[in-house]
Amino acid sequence: MRTGNDLIVGGELILSGDVLLDDWVGYMWDEDVFFAPGMVRQALAALGEGRVTVRLNSPGGHADAGEQIRAILAGHPGGCRIVVEGIAASAASLIFMAGAERLMSAGSHLMIHDPSGAIWGNEAEARRHADQLGVVASTYAAVYAAASGKTPDACREIMRAETWFGPEDAIANGFADGIAPEGDAPVLPAAAPMPAHPEPAALASAQSAYKGARQRLQLRISTALPSGQAARPARSPAVANGLQTEDTTMTTPTHTAPQPAPISTPISTPAPTAMAAPGAPDPVAQERTRVRTIREMAAPHVMAGRIAQGDLDTLIDSGVTVADAGARLLATMAAQEPVGRSASPAARIGRDETDTRREGLIGALMGQTEGPATMYRGMRLRHLAMELAGPGRGYDDLDAIRRGMTATTMMGGAYGVSDFSYITTEVMNRSLLAAYNRRAASWQMVTGTAQTATDFRELHAVRFGGDFALKKVRENGEYEEATLSDAAEGLKVERRGRTIRLTFEAVVDDDLGVFNRISTEFAMAARTMESAMVWSLFRANAKLKSDSKALFHTDHGNLAATAAAISIASVADGRKAMWEQRAFGSKDTDDFLQIEPDRLIVPPALEMVALQFTTGTTPNEDGKANPFKSSLSAGVVPNLGAAAGGSDTAWYLVSSDLPPIAHAYLDGHSAPTVQTVEGMNPDAVVMNARHIFGAAAVEYRGAWKNAGV
Repeated sequence: MRTGNDLIVGGELILSGDVLLDDWVGYMWDEDVFFAPGMVRQALAALGEGRVTVRLNSPGGHADAGEQIRAILAGHPGGCRIVVEGIAASAASLIFMAGAERLMSAGSHLMIHDPSGAIWGNEAEARRHADQLGVVASTYAAVYAAASGKTPDACREIMRAETWFGPEDAIANGFADGIAPEGDAPVLPAAAPMPAHPEPAALASAQSAYKGARQRLQLRISTALPSGQAARPARSPAVANGLQTEDTTMTTPTHTAPQPAPISTPISTPAPTAMAAPGAPDPVAQERTRVRTIREMAAPHVMAGRIAQGDLDTLIDSGVTVADAGARLLATMAAQEPVGRSASPAARIGRDETDTRREGLIGALMGQTEGPATMYRGMRLRHLAMELAGPGRGYDDLDAIRRGMTATTMMGGAYGVSDFSYITTEVMNRSLLAAYNRRAASWQMVTGTAQTATDFRELHAVRFGGDFALKKVRENGEYEEATLSDAAEGLKVERRGRTIRLTFEAVVDDDLGVFNRISTEFAMAARTMESAMVWSLFRANAKLKSDSKALFHTDHGNLAATAAAISIASVADGRKAMWEQRAFGSKDTDDFLQIEPDRLIVPPALEMVALQFTTGTTPNEDGKANPFKSSLSAGVVPNLGAAAGGSDTAWYLVSSDLPPIAHAYLDGHSAPTVQTVEGMNPDAVVMNARHIFGAAAVEYRGAWKNAGV
């Protein structure tokens, strides 16, 4: 049986022949030319994560298999350079859209059309299947639109017309990036314009070969099956919903005549009726230059939302000159400006209908009642799934929920995530972030500014110091050089998380409260994780990497020699020790850092004592006044008490100017996040909630400890 290794030739991935589902492969003969998603995945794994060249020559095949292969190629870490050598028709044209670089050989063709299928059933089942084919076609139109820059509606028209493109037409319409060079030469733009459409003879030959290949594929499958066994049903949306569908392939409808002209070909320019005289301008080349110039001139304004793509296409089709087109574009933009607008520049951000709908659905599930969420106010999980199922969902709510959980109308199947998965994951992410930010982090009393880790390797928090005392300048003007000292403390970030499974049953039961409960619980877990990592360093008196001594050590001058309760005298002893801390590496006896503590940190058992000590009161006698009340704020930390394995008597003085603990987040992950793991499963949405955080003891001079009594 053919495997993925059979697709690798000379270090390149060769996709030639029919596009099959994985479960069809067993019915094919070894001499048949075909490929399937599992084979492609296996071949990419063998080729590694770098850029892969894919050479494509296929009449197409099963639409679902084509989309799966497209998603596999698009998700390859190094990207794919796809070259059409011969033909990329039907499902193969969908595969072509996965290329980070899309090239066509000089004589190749690209064919795009609607998916088709067969149905056995009554009138209602046939109508329902037709609606589902429309959903599939719209989904694939979104893929073509994302690759070409066209609108999904424009791509649907191209699909309905079954449009054939030569290399130049494919480039002009955005479906290809360039013409592949001959041999191993670097990729260059086309040296000269080609005819607007494929030559009739070449086009007819390609179409004939395509239809012949489809007939051979159908014959091979039917003859390869055991005697009396019917063809296996395709894994199409229709089958997933219980219809007895025989096939869903992107094949040529027998009633549709080929339409070689692309949709965007200007209709106002007549084709030349006679060969131009030598040296005379080529009308086709002139027309292409006109179209390209107008599109380039309007591109920034289309991207900014100031000119609609449809208006631009209409303008080009009208046949106006470049100069007239520029004047009309300026007039159109000026007419759209609000009355009284000043000449000062301003930026405007537009949102298309899909983005507005998506934000409305997300906002409604989060309880918002304004903006885009207004029209979906009161929506619950089951309503979301049924809304995403689209029109024609019928009266079977459970079936509509299942279809809604796998619909990809808005996301276009990007990264294998359904609309339902994207929306519920986004709601979970936003709810989790809000709940996380609402919870205070007590550990920030002993940490400074967060560091950013680019990976999971150890970070080094370097402590610099030295003998900075100013020395007398010598008679010859020579300055005595100061010697710098440094010591590095290390910390690593680590990843922790759990899996969340939003099941089909939970959606049917309409358990909308799951978002608030899960997000709140994970936010609490993230803060608990952070607190445990930071305060355990205090509780266990962690060693510093620089000198292998405990954070609180007599050699560091930050550990009380005699244990004492919180009092004016004992706090004064701690303040004295911190005042007398010297700069790291200093040799001068007068080089004091003058560190003043501003926080008194205690376990819960000492809460009352600490609050009484720091609360401002007026003493009856001056000699009994507490001079430290206004300079200290009390912090109560349960992680330091005996219940956590610590001490109910120990207490600490800490300076916010020189925090003893350093902490870090992974770059781009400064809060817990939720990521979709399985986003196309009609039975469940699986997400991973994770938090990436790290902490280490790095500075002993900013803290002082008394074991207490």
